[in-house]
Amino acid sequence: MDFFSSLLMVCMAQGRAKGRAKNNDTGKCFICGGELHAAYKGIKSEGGLYNISFCAGCGLGRTEPFLSDAELQKIYSSSYREEDSKRFIPPLEKAIALLRVQRCRRVERLAEKGRILDIGCGRADFLQLMKERGWDASGLELDRRIEGRGKKLGMDLRCGSLDTVRFPESSFDAVTFWHVFEHIRRPEAALEECGRILKPGGLLVIAVPNTGSLQARISGRHWFHLDPPFHLYHYSAGNLKRLLDRSGFEAASVKHYSLEYNPYGFLQSIFNMPGFRRNLFYDFLRSKKGEGLKSKIGIALMLLSMPVALPLSMALSLAEAAMGLGGTIEVYARKMA
Repeated sequence: MDFFSSLLMVCMAQGRAKGRAKNNDTGKCFICGGELHAAYKGIKSEGGLYNISFCAGCGLGRTEPFLSDAELQKIYSSSYREEDSKRFIPPLEKAIALLRVQRCRRVERLAEKGRILDIGCGRADFLQLMKERGWDASGLELDRRIEGRGKKLGMDLRCGSLDTVRFPESSFDAVTFWHVFEHIRRPEAALEECGRILKPGGLLVIAVPNTGSLQARISGRHWFHLDPPFHLYHYSAGNLKRLLDRSGFEAASVKHYSLEYNPYGFLQSIFNMPGFRRNLFYDFLRSKKGEGLKSKIGIALMLLSMPVALPLSMALSLAEAAMGLGGTIEVYARKMA
């Protein structure tokens, strides 16, 4: 392909992306074109009030106000953890590290070992494991400090998004979004770019909270995984597979159970429902002590209820997964020829 043909294709792709971005900023669903109607209003989070609207057609949810690129960059830069810091208390960090190994194995069951790109790679813990297992690992993160971490780890870690970083065509065997796709402002453009950089038959993995889950239906506006303003869109297994199919991907399998996410999703949602500060226990586990007498009383009551609440959450998360209504889902899809 000559230079002018390549330039024309780039311009056309940018035009399509701008068109989609404009459509995504309307009151219409970008997947099916249905009307979006506010369902949950005035959710307090990050010092603001947010609404969640859902499509009457396919059930896609959208957070309002809808953050701009600059606002997203500010949030992720300010909340990025230093490379040697931990997100949770030490016992939970060790348990999460073991679950990351299982995540690696699930990818390797469906993809030939080669080059992998992790979108929203965080501390690059997953990529470090993949590198140790023989993969050529690359990552994207919305914080400039990730580039210094990449040099230290000997990996290609870049600051930016699929909108701003251009990888060579057909250069990856697998691309992963581990609970990142719900943060993407332009999902269709992201999937189009994944189709460009994946090899034919390459694996795309998207893990997201499931709005069609039992825990989402029971807890409603108190559902832990709504997480405004960080989660811009809210997906179900049905509308996500519909979006993937339209974008040139075929879903090979859908996993409805995650020990890392589903039981705790039920647990925190149950704790949110009585009216305590939203996600109070989650902040406590992140070593952020509750401030004020009400928060301290709330944490004490949650700890006292744990012998009942924890087994109940485990049982409910297993039940919803058995019904195909898992609190979170992992969709494994292949790029169609």
